[in-house]
Amino acid sequence: MTNIISSIALLALLASSPTPSASAVLKIPITKLPPSDYTSHLLHTPNSHHPPRLTSPSTPKSLSSVLSAHRHRLLRGVTATLPLEGGNEETIVIRDLSNAQYYGTASIGTPPQPFQVIFDTGSSDLWVPSSSCVTKSSNCGAKTTFDASKSSSFEEAKPPAKTDFIIQYGSGPVSGKYAVESVELALDFKVEGQTFAVVDGTDGLGELYQEAKFDGILGMAFPILSQDPSSPTVLQSLHSQNQIPKSLFAFYLGDNSDGELTLGGYDESRMLDFPSKGEDAINWVDLLSPAYWLTPMDSIKFGESTVASGKIGGIMDTGTSLIYGPQESIMTMALQLNGQFVPQVQLFMIECNVEIPDLTFKIGGGEYTIPGTELMIQDDSGMYCFLSLAMMDFGEDIADAELDMDQEQEQEERVMNEDGEQVVAEEVVQDIKTKTIGDKPVTPIPSGYDIWLVGDLFLRHTYTIFDFGEERVGFATLKKD
Repeated sequence: MTNIISSIALLALLASSPTPSASAVLKIPITKLPPSDYTSHLLHTPNSHHPPRLTSPSTPKSLSSVLSAHRHRLLRGVTATLPLEGGNEETIVIRDLSNAQYYGTASIGTPPQPFQVIFDTGSSDLWVPSSSCVTKSSNCGAKTTFDASKSSSFEEAKPPAKTDFIIQYGSGPVSGKYAVESVELALDFKVEGQTFAVVDGTDGLGELYQEAKFDGILGMAFPILSQDPSSPTVLQSLHSQNQIPKSLFAFYLGDNSDGELTLGGYDESRMLDFPSKGEDAINWVDLLSPAYWLTPMDSIKFGESTVASGKIGGIMDTGTSLIYGPQESIMTMALQLNGQFVPQVQLFMIECNVEIPDLTFKIGGGEYTIPGTELMIQDDSGMYCFLSLAMMDFGEDIADAELDMDQEQEQEERVMNEDGEQVVAEEVVQDIKTKTIGDKPVTPIPSGYDIWLVGDLFLRHTYTIFDFGEERVGFATLKKD
């Protein structure tokens, strides 16, 4: 089920620049995946389109032993090392895109070849499938592919520049070659000499990539997490080539409709309180580290119960639709609803008529609430319902987690697979390495923090502004259509 995360080296600080006018910014329509398609992708299992039959384990085991026995590294945010040809090794980032929900258009080449891409704040690379992907991978047949022979501006990347591209997803790797091209967004907003990847090995994404609406990814995070952090991202190039006035962007994600990405500024008309408060309508929160779009959070409440407080952080990620949190917090909420964990979809099954409390995030002193009615996913048959909160731990050994004994006993009855064997959500083990932007050391995930991955389920309820220059995220009350 889910997860990628990558980063950006800042080229310019624009604090003294005036707020761009609406005419100076670039607005890109974003299409929302139809609910039926989204649910089908999210709840897909290899051999069935319905959740598996659940049985009780024949021999009870302690939850800690179950956690120790299931050591997976295949969720979002994990770095790992894969061998490449010639015995070299490449640091890669792991993620699954099966629940990405919003996509838009970007064009590459001269003349421009259009692609549907996910504008993803959880990664930094731009990649699209190459024309050879159709013959080299089984899931590229329905994709729009890039034909280098039809572009007069195409150049292959050559040493000493990085030439090989490989990134690891939950189901396997995606690979290809780096190249340099013109990239165009909306009407006539073009950057030249942009490094990107043309991929021909996409089998690692499985059949969901074949069924998905998007062709590729356009990453919008900090390049320190990129597969090639020395090359500027598309956003950096847009600003350095004077295509946009400021190195910031904003997302409006439509709830039951399409959304909009604004580059170079923000859309004042999307903010409910802007007419009366001006820029005070924006709640600015500094990043914990300029790698992920990772902000500190004050607390998280489930109804009247506080499920997280202290040193907690949230990665604001448009590339995933759900909300992922530490195992103990998610289990606390799921058990409150008598949830039963289904490992095939990595979610908790709940009764379709259960009343779910609201989920409230307190960030920078402001409170942002997701109604409980929106925390449930129902499959196409209408028979099965799931909590849209999932488990994922960054940089923690969940095998050593100390759980309340009563909670552990309850969970032993619910965390199981169709063969009666107990399992747990795939573990995320973050390989945290301090990297450097200029002379400034940067740690992608600061130690001591409980990290949440905050996807579209949350972002649909706010107008969210991502400010590269000031290394901060702004939240504003969304003006409903």
